[in-house]
Amino acid sequence: MADVPLRFVLSIGVALACVGAPSRVQAGAFEVQGLGPEGVAEASARSARAEDGTAAYFNPGGLALGQGTSIGVAPILSVSTLEAQGERLPFEEPLGIAVSASGTVPLEGPLAGRFRLGFAGHFLPTRALRLLAREGDRAFQPYYDNRTQRLVVLPSLGVRITRNLGIGAAVNVLAGVRGPARLEAGATGAPEPRIDIDANTIMAGVFGVRFDPVEGARLALVLRQAFGIPLRIETTADVGGVPLVTNIETKRAMFDPLTVVLASSFDVGRASFEIDAAWHQWSAWEGPFLSVRSTLPGVNLGSRPIGRLFRDVVSLRIASNVRFDLGKQRTLVLRAGAGGEPTMMTSAPQGRTNLVDGDKLTVGLGATLVLEDVLAKALRIGLGGNGQFVSASGCLFSTSLGVGVDL
Repeated sequence: MADVPLRFVLSIGVALACVGAPSRVQAGAFEVQGLGPEGVAEASARSARAEDGTAAYFNPGGLALGQGTSIGVAPILSVSTLEAQGERLPFEEPLGIAVSASGTVPLEGPLAGRFRLGFAGHFLPTRALRLLAREGDRAFQPYYDNRTQRLVVLPSLGVRITRNLGIGAAVNVLAGVRGPARLEAGATGAPEPRIDIDANTIMAGVFGVRFDPVEGARLALVLRQAFGIPLRIETTADVGGVPLVTNIETKRAMFDPLTVVLASSFDVGRASFEIDAAWHQWSAWEGPFLSVRSTLPGVNLGSRPIGRLFRDVVSLRIASNVRFDLGKQRTLVLRAGAGGEPTMMTSAPQGRTNLVDGDKLTVGLGATLVLEDVLAKALRIGLGGNGQFVSASGCLFSTSLGVGVDL
């Protein structure tokens, strides 16, 4: 028992180091690309089974029912063939690195094994965040645009209420941008800009419950709050003695909708199956547009709101895996998953806007090799890939190769 606190510190210390940058957290990359080789292969249908650090996103309640200490690292790469109006649509920041960790708080007595900490993270290779504003005359897909281009860190806490009931929560924290920008005459008489930008931190949560009514059966309920970056910049300029004030604002850039997931899973022999149904509240989003208002003496100019563009949708995901013994201390797990989600657009994409979307079908495959008593209690090597096919638009292919250890 003396080595338990050391294992706990090794994994949770990484989590605390990441939490030290709370102003740059989101979960869009997990929904679009997937989380870890298991999540990619199983089309993210893991809300009723995830018990390691990935449960911070899938279901923090499942974290509470896990055991031991685990650490995982999994690079992910996406390749897009999506297009609109005969033009290939770019997929920004296709490469990322997913990191997960979990551990049990080393308490004694009645609280022993009751509390578990974990996190899931997505790191970009060259930057922490990249927000793009698209040209008004070029089509793009709001479902994918500006959703994978930021650092993600989800710290989480799971609490085991009874032997088969766990609850948990994770925190989404991200900084919005707000501040003035001014254009003034400098020492040479030429206009010089002055920009003062501040970041205001906003928070949202991921809440989950996991209940195992009998051995081999699992039920889960997850709520992920809506999240987006508020962006507001006020510019002022004095041009030829005429004051010009322009306000640029968007309430929810890099938007993720409120999502409610109901999931169930059951085992049959060496096989495990899961089905997830999720409701996504896209109707609450105003869209990826910037509101612009300019003021001159006696004149006010402002952009018009476009109106309701999005609708709520229900998605369905299924997954299964089968375990095979390859001999002493070696196990191979084969994985498969599929999912469907209708378009979030209320009408035809082209018209008053340049937005494009379609119905989505995801199919994934993968495998995990588990080696016991190799460098650790267990060494896991996983590979997962999926294709997300978008009607009349093309496909987004994602693959993840990961290594994990159980300490």
